[in-house]
Amino acid sequence: MKKHFSVLLCLALAVNMSGILPASAAASVTAVTSTPSAVYQSYLDTVSTDFGYDIAYTLSMDPAYHNSALGGRTAGSAAEHRAADYLVSVMEEIGLTEVEKQAAACDLWQFNGASLSIGDEEYAVYSYATAATPPEGIEAEVIYLGDGTMWDYEDVDAKGKIVLVDIDMRSNWWVTYPMLEAQFRGAAAILSANTGGFSQVAGDALNSQDICAPVGIPCLSISLNDSKAIREKLEEGSVTARLSVDNVVERGAGTTYNVTGRIKGKSSDHQILIGAHYDTHFYGFQDDSAAVGLALSMAKAMIDIGFEPNNDIVFVMHGAEEWGASGTQYDWCVGAWEMINTLHPDWTGKTLAFINFELPAYEFDTYTSTWSAPEMFSLLDHFANVYEYSPDPEGCFPDGVLTEGYATYTYSDDFSYYAAGVPSTVNGFLLQKDMETPFDFYIQRYHSQYDTPDTYNEEVMAFNTKYYGALVLYLDRMPALYLDFTAQAERVLASLDEEVITQAGGSMSGMNDALQVLRANAETLAQRVREVNSSYLEAEAAGDSTRMADLWAQGRALTAQNLRAFGFAQDTLLGLMYERPIVPHEAPQENIQLMRQIIGSLREGDVVTAADEYAWAVNNVLEWYAMYFSPEVIRIQDDMFWSAENADSLYWGTDKSFVKADVEAATRSLILRYEEKGGDFSDEIAVYEAAIEAQQSVLANLFDGEIKAVRELADLLSLR
Repeated sequence: MKKHFSVLLCLALAVNMSGILPASAAASVTAVTSTPSAVYQSYLDTVSTDFGYDIAYTLSMDPAYHNSALGGRTAGSAAEHRAADYLVSVMEEIGLTEVEKQAAACDLWQFNGASLSIGDEEYAVYSYATAATPPEGIEAEVIYLGDGTMWDYEDVDAKGKIVLVDIDMRSNWWVTYPMLEAQFRGAAAILSANTGGFSQVAGDALNSQDICAPVGIPCLSISLNDSKAIREKLEEGSVTARLSVDNVVERGAGTTYNVTGRIKGKSSDHQILIGAHYDTHFYGFQDDSAAVGLALSMAKAMIDIGFEPNNDIVFVMHGAEEWGASGTQYDWCVGAWEMINTLHPDWTGKTLAFINFELPAYEFDTYTSTWSAPEMFSLLDHFANVYEYSPDPEGCFPDGVLTEGYATYTYSDDFSYYAAGVPSTVNGFLLQKDMETPFDFYIQRYHSQYDTPDTYNEEVMAFNTKYYGALVLYLDRMPALYLDFTAQAERVLASLDEEVITQAGGSMSGMNDALQVLRANAETLAQRVREVNSSYLEAEAAGDSTRMADLWAQGRALTAQNLRAFGFAQDTLLGLMYERPIVPHEAPQENIQLMRQIIGSLREGDVVTAADEYAWAVNNVLEWYAMYFSPEVIRIQDDMFWSAENADSLYWGTDKSFVKADVEAATRSLILRYEEKGGDFSDEIAVYEAAIEAQQSVLANLFDGEIKAVRELADLLSLR
């Protein structure tokens, strides 16, 4: 049960948390007393959902901020640049200081529109970040090829033709693979309709996602209704279509802008970041125009009440989040990655937290949550359930805020900051509390033309502006940043398969000993942080400014220690299997586990179980694609992950990727021999045995490094 105190009791707490605004903004300042409760209450009373909604509506519905009639504000495009200028004007108008557009490199995607016609009938289409047609368009025969796999091309000549496919990008494969297969087969273009997974809100819904591919051939989304209509025509005979795609996608030719503004603190030694992204697919009301409106409504309220924070508060609206680079598996969140790694690496070590927002005006379920770095789980739990100034939902989320701990994933800008060593959060969106099942919005409206203002839930918007505004006030008020590394110790412990690690030559005793020291030091440091913060609040309530100053200095020293340790932990203990965050050793460990199961099934002659239960999941399910797409397609996939030529295009995957198990030959053989009963699979077993040996070597090396990292992390957390 959260502690609640009456306003009168809270007014007894005395600390100067308010300040005086420049004269130019003085007219909008609400007079507040200098107590935390008064600042908190004044913020709640002042923050305006109307202000945020108006910004979201403008960005999502004003054609000036779209590239085409169907919307879209893509990386480096003219519409994205116009939107950046608009955000500068809003930030300056509300009184943020040091407002600027910070230019970051990206690949250019300027989609101006597309048309598809068969005879006199027109069909709506929307492009991915892929090739254009010649200006005059193309005229070509349309062929329907089901799922668009290599098996669908058997005995089919696709050269120069427009391929139509129906796919479920959640259950089957990303549009990347049918596009690359069509290109390999010589097709002129590919049209893709969603049978499931995305854009299921209506039969005329279109979809666009990042492409994770080279520019390739024209690749466009078509509605399921129109796909059915074209297939009906094909049943009657040959169909010729005219396709025109006005699309510019150029590597290295774009500039995106991260738009920033600041509320100056009493000290600029540390800062709190508040952000969202403003590029969109289609109209993008929830994703992410509403988030931009929310963040700027927070800024306006803080300025209007005359809030002078202890630390700088920086508002940053990122470009190039939905897509920003061709020919890489890590093509989203490019603007944010460039911000923290190229433009402002100095922000690592001085940023207390990055509070990011995605789709913040929709009630996904009966509860809400905050995703974060594991080290922030305790902080978020304390804020939501103990701290006196954290609001509860009203009119939404009847089950409240869940705080069991939900680890940051790779689907939003905060991951780039997190990987770079900045403690980061994002409001819980898209995935349910199991962190696997998508919310219905994801399946129905996400990245479709149905993400419009009619999805707006004012109660959710109001709660998020108040709750996360209060979180910022909380972070700014505390002298010591409350990071709890026991969660990191538990994360590593939960990742260990003792049998696999031991057989690979890893020292489980060495890791267990190191984790024991890490946990002890983490608990001691976290307890010290809690003591300093608690004592500071007591001194604050007593009006003991001398004691407050001393505790503030102690807290800042603890903050510096925690931030150094946090950056080190992400450098050494955060890896990826494609887009899935892992402890690095988990990649070879998981592959070994799967390959042993495959070998066991093959020794029994059971190829069906080997293929269906295990083989497809090797290499973070990349072998699934090898079962359905040509080797030439998989070579492109692998180059985007692992080729030396692509090493500078990995963005937030830089130095985080895994070593692939070399089993593709066996994967393909299992599919070719899928219907065999009791066959001799010794050749395939030999491939898996060799791969296990190689992965064991990788595992042993990684595990040895992780033991050293855990020991060093424990040392960084030691109170001497």
